[in-house]
Parts: sequence; C-alpha cells; structure tokens
Amino acid sequence: MSKKPCTHEYLAASGSGKVLMCRDCGVVHLHLQNLSLRFDTDQFADLATLLTAASKKMADAPLENQKLPPKLTLVH
Repeated sequence: MSKKPCTHEYLAASGSGKVLMCRDCGVVHLHLQNLSLRFDTDQFADLATLLTAASKKMADAPLENQKLPPKLTLVH
C-alpha cells in the first residue's frame, strides 16, 4: 500500500456534483451534495453506461406521459 497521498483530478463538475479521479490508485470519486461514493474505474464506467441508458429512456418518454408512483418525502 502506497503512503503517497492521492492526487485528485477533476473529470467533471456541475451544480449537481462532481467527479474526481486519482490516477495513481484508480479510484473515481463521485460527490453529490452530501453523498460521496468511491468506485474503481470499471465500476464507474458501468454506472455511467447505466445512467446514460436511463437518461435516454427518460428523454424518449416525457415524464407527464408516464404513470409514476407518488413522490416520497423524508422527514427528520
């Protein structure tokens, strides 16, 4: 195990979150507001493919034409 600290490279950022990667250890960091997930590069590529397919499907069928379950709200 290397004691060298990770060097994070920004891959993308928006108002929704950001994606960073350490090329030395091959870990992709996905930050969404107060949620942070770590993936290896293959896992992240699979997730990106999944989200792209879902996004395309949403664009093909506008939300007002779908029967969606009611929205749930989390109350603390």
